[in-house]
Amino acid sequence: MANNNEKQRRKKDSAKLVWDTKPRRAPNPKDIEFQTAEVVLPNPKVAGELPLSFRDGLIGEEEIDKQKMNRLIWGDNLLAMQALLSQGYEGKINLIYIDPPFDSKADYSHKMKIASTEFTKEPSVIERLAYKDTWSGGTDSYLDMLYPRLQLMKRLLAEDGGIYIHSDWHVGHYVKVMMDEIFGKNNFVNEVVWCYEDIGSREVKYFKRKHDVLFLYQKSDKRYFQSLRKRLSQSTIERYGKYFDKNGKITYRWMKENNPGVFAKLKGIPDNLDETWLDINKGQPLSDWWIGISPLKSHFVESVGYDTQKPEALLKNIIISSCPESGIVLDVFAGSGTTGVVAENQSRQWIMCELGKVGIQVTRTRLVEIRAKPFIIENIGNYQREMIYLTGGRIWEMQHLILKLYGATPRDKMSGLGIRKVDNIDELVYVGYPDRPITAKKAEELALQAQNLDGRGYRRLVILGWDYEYNYSQALESRLNSLKDKINVEIKSRDIPPDIYDYLKKAKSEEEIEALVDKVQFYERPYLRIGTTELKELPDGKVRINLSIDRYVLMDIPVSHTSKKGQSDYTALMKIKKDNFAVLIDYWAIDWDYDGCTFKSQWQAFRGNGRKAKKVPITATETLEKKKNRTIAVRVVDIFGNDAAATVKL
Repeated sequence: MANNNEKQRRKKDSAKLVWDTKPRRAPNPKDIEFQTAEVVLPNPKVAGELPLSFRDGLIGEEEIDKQKMNRLIWGDNLLAMQALLSQGYEGKINLIYIDPPFDSKADYSHKMKIASTEFTKEPSVIERLAYKDTWSGGTDSYLDMLYPRLQLMKRLLAEDGGIYIHSDWHVGHYVKVMMDEIFGKNNFVNEVVWCYEDIGSREVKYFKRKHDVLFLYQKSDKRYFQSLRKRLSQSTIERYGKYFDKNGKITYRWMKENNPGVFAKLKGIPDNLDETWLDINKGQPLSDWWIGISPLKSHFVESVGYDTQKPEALLKNIIISSCPESGIVLDVFAGSGTTGVVAENQSRQWIMCELGKVGIQVTRTRLVEIRAKPFIIENIGNYQREMIYLTGGRIWEMQHLILKLYGATPRDKMSGLGIRKVDNIDELVYVGYPDRPITAKKAEELALQAQNLDGRGYRRLVILGWDYEYNYSQALESRLNSLKDKINVEIKSRDIPPDIYDYLKKAKSEEEIEALVDKVQFYERPYLRIGTTELKELPDGKVRINLSIDRYVLMDIPVSHTSKKGQSDYTALMKIKKDNFAVLIDYWAIDWDYDGCTFKSQWQAFRGNGRKAKKVPITATETLEKKKNRTIAVRVVDIFGNDAAATVKL
């Protein structure tokens, strides 16, 4: 009998969302490390609160305990969640909120203003998956993206956890059926409707679309929930005003004894009549119909100029109601970081992941601005290598394809070297390995090799790197100066763009690769130089250090200049970068005591977001304990997301 009942139940609930490319298997955890790019200490007063653990049980070998830290992760959230699962987060996340793209085909490029020039920073192809809502396969590719990620989220969610999926009319109905399949129809809790109005009177041929939906699901019936309350409406207060006692309350017993007619019409009367029915001070429980929270406008103080930004009041409702104070909030479509900002203000631990570099920059600035607790910014370890393997390729094959996309001819199969002719100059081109940074020493070795290679030598060496060592520009300049009589080769170091994978998937033949050559941009590395650092000894055993950025050169401006407007923007920005480099800096930070391993951001200056944007100061002053030897590290991030770093030894 039990088997028959089970069969009937399965048959009754067998409805599922089906599409041609639906993934057949759920993704598994992956042993991928996270690389710490920066430990950010926005508030010096709590810098000593970094949670530490002992590495390999050896006393004195301390490292940061990441599981006790707030974490901002740059990279594909599928890989990030697989890595989190393998590192012990399964069943540990108390609340998940995601605001994935709505498949609306809308253009969410990021607008910026530099001096008097306003321009648009286009997301790279791979970043569009995060915030440009462009899906080559229509709704199918959107569902392909979301389905395996929701499966991973279920595994990360704690037994008493809840998950909110933010959507709208574009794909909300598809998402609801998908969530029923993954979490179970019986675990659907609420469809929260976020309503908003405007006063515009433009006529349209449909009812104006003025709401989003939030689907709330639970992992089990143990879900944590804290009821929220809103003020009683004026009409309710006026209607029942005469029944409130001196404390502003109405109990069920009071209503029964004083107005039995009204009492008889009440619904859901409890057994204990002394319970409060209405309370002017506390208000009434919030329903699933949320009004009074306006979408952000560009002139709002809260706005950071990020098109998909959601209001903090919306996230506050979600976090307070559905995450205990000791809990962890996860958002893997972080966008401008509102989830982390609100979680920080509400004393909850948070983890955010974002694929777009602009989103990471905006989020970091917002957290520094509110003087958040220490947090870490991480990259997915060997991210490029993982992406290569996901596309089914091998390292040397990837090097060959990149050489061809750069317009170079591979010399041989395994060296990563190619030849390109530009302006009657034969260039030697080298493609680095995806799982190791290019070092100044490697660049020097390649330059020495280039001088005599093929019996004629090459006047120019172009290095295409996935990543570079921390102090690359400064270290290379020092090496070349010491060998200026031995090396007569011009070196250009360029970044391999993260959207290269998208192009490589399209390039199935030599002809297709050739057609893509002009579309792939390999931007030259920016150059950072620190000025003379002043040190003054103070009588109390301390020193005052003055440090400044002497020069920041952005070799390439990543702005389209194919249109007339683009050309004028490009020309204006080229003049700005030459005359006033400070306006190109989005954020810079200093580690006053760099250990050569982990960059701890102890001092920050930032441009700011939206209407609050300002020119960044290029000088920093700090008073520190006197020390015999000190290494200071500086990290600069420009408005286009380029990183540059340098160190100073005192």
